[in-house]
Amino acid sequence: MRTTVIIQNLRCNDCRHKVVTAIAKFKSISNVVTDITIGSLSFDYSSHNAIEGLRIHLSEIGHPITEDPSITK
Repeated sequence: MRTTVIIQNLRCNDCRHKVVTAIAKFKSISNVVTDITIGSLSFDYSSHNAIEGLRIHLSEIGHPITEDPSITK
């Protein structure tokens, strides 16, 4: 499944690197694409638990999800 979320403070390449590095720890999340112009993060995931874990982790590193995932199949 694939989703796109909007995250806070994704405005520069350093922020993008921080977020992508953090996401790399999640084996159930892949094919990550970021857009710093709108602060979006798109990715494939294999379980809803992955999104919840990512939501917590991104918040802990200062990049909380500000819009709920719009899940597409």
